Amino acid sequence: MNLNEIIRNRRATPPKFLAKKEVDKELILNLLENANWAPTHKNTEPWRFIVFQGESKQKLAQSIFALLEEKHTQGEEVNMQKAIRFRDNLIHVPVAMAIVLQRDAAERIPEWEEIAAVSMAVQNMWLSATDSGLGAFWATPPFLPHIQPLLNLKPGQKLLGFFFVGHVAMDYPSPGRGPVFEKIQWK
Repeated sequence: MNLNEIIRNRRATPPKFLAKKEVDKELILNLLENANWAPTHKNTEPWRFIVFQGESKQKLAQSIFALLEEKHTQGEEVNMQKAIRFRDNLIHVPVAMAIVLQRDAAERIPEWEEIAAVSMAVQNMWLSATDSGLGAFWATPPFLPHIQPLLNLKPGQKLLGFFFVGHVAMDYPSPGRGPVFEKIQWK
């Protein structure tokens, strides 16, 4: 595929469409290496990733669910249907990467710029996954702040979601895009 085809074939592959087949470590490392080349203002390189596979992923899924269940029992607002779906997706997918923002300690640039840099790193991974024949999905459940303590994040770090990666088990049609000319103004 050329670059245009990779971009136009990239899509969010829901976890149910990912096969339970293991993903080679070399492929994962390639995704992460390409993420590391994302643009970054003042070279803050604010992306961090925690990779979960196999037993560590299973333990994480159970720990997250137990924590959310406890919070719910204590009266905190936790959508348990979403918690169950997230746990099940985490158990199902071969690879789950926590996407973490590491803020520049001096806060030389606004947080949104560093979030944008992390997003570009994720896009690099996504395009690389597409090029490698893998599917990917960025999960951003509303209870991310509750999960942060389980990941032992450092000061200045913030969980932005989980990137699920796997071999595509079943193709499905692209949702497509509306015409680009409807989104452009020429002056």
